[in-house]
Formats: sequence, structure tokens, C-alpha cells
Amino acid sequence: MTLQTESRRSNRLPHWLRRRIPTLAECSLVESTVKKHDLHTICREALCPNRAECYSKGKATFIILGDICTRGCRFCSVKKGVPSLPMEEEAGSIALAVDELGLKHVIVTSVTRDDLPDGGSGHYAAVIRALKALDPPPTVEVLVPDFGGNERAAKTVLQAGPDIFSHNMETVRRLYPELRRGAEYDRSLLLLANAKRENEEVMTKSAVILGLGENRREIRVLFEDLRKADCDFLAVGQYLRPGMDQVPVSEYVQPDLFCILEKEAYRLGFLQVTSGPLVRSSYQDIRIDDFRPDRCHTGDSSVARRSVP
Repeated sequence: MTLQTESRRSNRLPHWLRRRIPTLAECSLVESTVKKHDLHTICREALCPNRAECYSKGKATFIILGDICTRGCRFCSVKKGVPSLPMEEEAGSIALAVDELGLKHVIVTSVTRDDLPDGGSGHYAAVIRALKALDPPPTVEVLVPDFGGNERAAKTVLQAGPDIFSHNMETVRRLYPELRRGAEYDRSLLLLANAKRENEEVMTKSAVILGLGENRREIRVLFEDLRKADCDFLAVGQYLRPGMDQVPVSEYVQPDLFCILEKEAYRLGFLQVTSGPLVRSSYQDIRIDDFRPDRCHTGDSSVARRSVP
């Protein structure tokens, strides 16, 4: 890879990772709406570098089932521990917040809830139904955990009718035991593959973060594995260490490699690829109508890609 190692870099981020941070005033609408309805966003809980930018544009990715995760991915800043019981009113609160913000595309994710028999899938379904009851209904993208391999749980979510079913692979097979304890590479792939078999109309999506110690060959294999699972959309971004409790950055990948990886992914057949240092899985909306069966795509980024806002 073309990279800059953390041990050799200065304390400042590479110039391609620096940009203007919107003011608090620009972010106040989303902040106040989330607080008003007692909700959480992954933007805040995961210390996303794009939080201020997305908030300033009136967008947020909601996180349901609390803010405490039962797993401990070593690159993630979401709190780990014993979660509280799910809030029954959360689905209605999210629908109210979405209506107030006027969102046309809603992304909902969650902490992993290994403590719940259904992994929280029933809660996901309730949120999807509440969003679909809005007039007009937004497109709904759910970014789900692996549900511990519980296929019934995944079906519960799919039967509620999300437009996009997303599950992030995050990293390459070799690094799973070290970085994603409790997760399994093949189980995550199977979740995406089974989603497509359960509902061939749902679009599937995954995301990968680079700079954790992977190599080019492993990235290529991961892309190929996702396509074998019939994954439609792919997001590729740079890992940025959210705090000292998380693993250090191994590599700062330069922007030209993200462009190369984007082209490689399109050649493999992904319908949309968003690849860049600051890209995250929920960084951009997807115009779902662009990918309906009656639309023809060549895989060329100029045809299939929507640029990141």
C-alpha cells in the first residue's frame, strides 16, 4: 500500500484527513431533535469524524437498543458492558424525529445485543414499521449486527421491509480474531447472502475500514467474498483511532489507493462503491430508485455511483 505509518507520522493528521469543522450553530437542529426525543446516534457514540458535517446537513444515523454493546470490537468507541432493557417507545420517537427533520432516507443501526433472545431484531422491525407508516415514507436502511448467526432474527428484520439491509464486514478475515472478538468472518458473509435469498428485492450493503494492518491481497479477497454473497453496495474508508483505548492506526492510506480500490470493486460488479479516506458506511444517502431491476448498470462509476456529499 501507499501509506504513512503512525509511528513515523507527526501528531497531526495527514492533510487529506483535515477539513473545516461546522459550527455548533450549524449542528443545533439535529442535536436538539435527538435530545428532545431521548435518542442516540452512532455519530456521537462512535465518535464519527463526519458527525459535525452530517449534523450540519440535517442528517444523523440513529442507534437503537441503547448505547452499551455486549461485544468489544477493538477499533470501536461505543461503550461495552451490560445494557439496559430496550425502550418500547423508541420506534415512535425515531419516527417523530425523522418527520421533524424531514429525512427522505433514514439509516438505523444498533449496538450488538447478545443478551436478548432475538438479538434485538423485533425492535428493529418495530422501528422499520414506524418509519414506513410516515407519509410519505422515507427509504429505510438498517445496519444490523450479526445476531449471533440467528437466521430467524435476520428474517424478522427483512420481513418488516427495509429498503437496504446492511452489515459491515469492517476488516479482512485474518484480523477478525484480534479485532472483532465474538464475530466470525464467514457468519457475517452468510448473513448478507441469506438476506438476498430471503428477499431478492432488498439491496444489501457492507463497509470496510482500512489501516488496521491488512494488505492489498486480503482486501481483494474480501471484496470478492462480498460479491459472492451478492452484496450490492460497498463503502471503503480509513480507520481513525477514536481514543487511546482502541487499537492504533497501522496505516494512513493515501487517497489515490482509495480510487484504485473503487475501480477494482466496480469491476467485480458492485452497483455502488464509495471509497475515500473519510467515507463511512452511513456517510451518504443512496438513491434507491437508481438501482431498481428496470435500471441497467454497467458497473462504471460514472453510471452507478452517487458522489459523497
